[in-house]
Amino acid sequence: MRPVLSSDRHVDGDPAIGPRVAVRAFNGLRTVLVGAVLGIAVQGTATSRLEGQQERRWGGPEIGLNLALGLGRGRFHDFVKAAGGFGAYGTLPIALRGGLALRADLSVLFHDFETWSSFPDITTKSYITSLRAGPQVAISAGRVQLYGFGAGGFSYFATDAEFGSSCDCSFTTTLRDDWTWATEIGGGMRVALGASRSNVALDLGVRALRNGEATYVTEGGVTQNADGSFTIRPRRTEAHLLVIHLGVSGWVH
Repeated sequence: MRPVLSSDRHVDGDPAIGPRVAVRAFNGLRTVLVGAVLGIAVQGTATSRLEGQQERRWGGPEIGLNLALGLGRGRFHDFVKAAGGFGAYGTLPIALRGGLALRADLSVLFHDFETWSSFPDITTKSYITSLRAGPQVAISAGRVQLYGFGAGGFSYFATDAEFGSSCDCSFTTTLRDDWTWATEIGGGMRVALGASRSNVALDLGVRALRNGEATYVTEGGVTQNADGSFTIRPRRTEAHLLVIHLGVSGWVH
């Protein structure tokens, strides 16, 4: 007799093959679905966390420091082409998760210097100090925030004489000054720096500052007399400026 050989293999048409293939396909599909659900959950958690960080980044009170360049406009440009200095501002959110805030600005711009060779040495300098406050509206998208504002306040135009220390009698006196009401409208862009938890941003902005008519002193407007006194020849015109600033800002949480 010949021995009978058995085998676990099934030939085509064997009814046991269909269920086994179906089970394997179901297990593979289940693995894919579970992986997809976990991936979506992790991505959603990360997105929510990032959005929360961005909201915290842009949502708090803010302070900033900047360098400013003022360009004379209109009649003022005939006598003062440019003025350079610095500025500072602060914002306090009042609504819309920081989208609406109260903003206050301070700037000091210098436009004319003259030095007199005498004893003691005397330097005259002219400058414009402005303080304004008003509403700010901002739109944030990730690391970038666009903002616009309008404000009102006052500007102080002054020319000072500073006496040198060569005679141990250093002091400063104001030769001429004037106060005006000021209004402005402007806007800019902030770009967050560093990691998502960073509170620092680069700030670039521009504003049109209207000072109305002001009395001010320009180059050649101060002469020194033989007795050491000064003769002041001021001008009076509208004194409007286009101010560009570049600086950094930070949030207080």
